[in-house]
Amino acid sequence: MNKTGWIIFGALIVLIFGGLIAMNKANQASMPKSNGSNNVYGNADSKVILTEFVDFQCEACYAYYPTVKEVKEKYKDTVKFQVRHFPISSSHKFARMAASYAEAAAKQGKFWEMHDNIFEGQKQWQVVADPTVLFDRYAEEMGLDMTKLEADRTSDEVKAIIASDLKAVQELGGNGTPTFALNGKKIEQIDNSVEAFSKLIDDALKDASSDSTEN
Repeated sequence: MNKTGWIIFGALIVLIFGGLIAMNKANQASMPKSNGSNNVYGNADSKVILTEFVDFQCEACYAYYPTVKEVKEKYKDTVKFQVRHFPISSSHKFARMAASYAEAAAKQGKFWEMHDNIFEGQKQWQVVADPTVLFDRYAEEMGLDMTKLEADRTSDEVKAIIASDLKAVQELGGNGTPTFALNGKKIEQIDNSVEAFSKLIDDALKDASSDSTEN
């Protein structure tokens, strides 16, 4: 290739690369604005909020699941529990898909049922070639509108919700799953036991009660 040919070739590469960047920016700009997920359980008015950022394909999240579920039931009258999405797609290829199913189920008022089904079935769906068959089965057994579910789980709105949750946990400093936060502050480390969570929550409830008394 002569010098002129190389110049033309280089110009084409620049144009193509620039076009890809412009297209990516356009896609981001066209995505709906979102404040993230809003999947709460327990006392929605509580001053104590425990947030868990989960990756449905994460083994550690799976291990914490029964503990957190027991804690939720124990404190459902006094604490607001929240689950947000933290799919680590680089190591868990079905994590984002699972999150999209859970968020689509939330649009039919069934987030927690789908959340539980996905975690309890993790050992089955994570090893198949395509877990949509299993996720769809959970949805059908829950009585969800399957046409709406499919439209929602692939929608830009659900993608924006998950992206917003990812941004939130990154800003929080979360670098692994599950990441827990108490009243918006990252919990650096907590044992996987009901006792450890209970102590944390009891202390937070006492602090909240003291603040209310002083005010």
